[in-house]
Amino acid sequence: MELYINEALKRAGEEFSFEATESIEPQQYSGRMVQFETPVKVKGTYTFDGKAFSVTGEVAVSVLSTCARCDEPFMEEIKFSFEERFVRQAFEDDEESYRYSGDTISLNEVIIDNLFLQLPLVSVCKEDCQGLCPVCGVNRNVEQCNCCNATKNNAFSALLDWQNEYKEV
Repeated sequence: MELYINEALKRAGEEFSFEATESIEPQQYSGRMVQFETPVKVKGTYTFDGKAFSVTGEVAVSVLSTCARCDEPFMEEIKFSFEERFVRQAFEDDEESYRYSGDTISLNEVIIDNLFLQLPLVSVCKEDCQGLCPVCGVNRNVEQCNCCNATKNNAFSALLDWQNEYKEV
C-alpha cells in the first residue's frame, strides 16, 4: 500500500487525503499465524512539513481467529487508528520514525506494526461463549453434557467444602 507524495513535496503544509484497499499475505506474530479474511481498508490524511510526513489513518480488517474458550475458528473485526511520522531514508538519527525514499511512502509496515499492537492476546467468538467441557471436551455451545453438573468429583471439590465450612455467618 503506497502513497504517491510528489504533490505534497511541492506544497508543504497542505493536507492530502487517501483511501486504499489491499490484500495482505498471512503474517507470523508471536507464535500465531495472522490470516487476513478481508482486504485491509485504510482511510486517512498525510501532510509534509518541509522535513517529514505526518500520516494519520483509520484501518479496518477482519482476521481469522480461534476462540480461546471453544477452540472454534471465527472472523474477528479489528479497527484502529494510527498516527506516524515518515522521514527521508538519508536521516538515520530519527529512530522513532518510519523511512521513505523517492516519491512514495509504503504503509505496509505501519499497518502491520499497528495491527499487531491491536491484536488481543486471547480472542473469544462471542461474549457468552460457554467453551469446552473440562471433563469430556464437548463444545457446550453446540451440545449439552452432564459432566459439568458432577463438579463434586473433581480434585478441587474439597477446597469448596472447606470454604463453605469456614464461611462466616
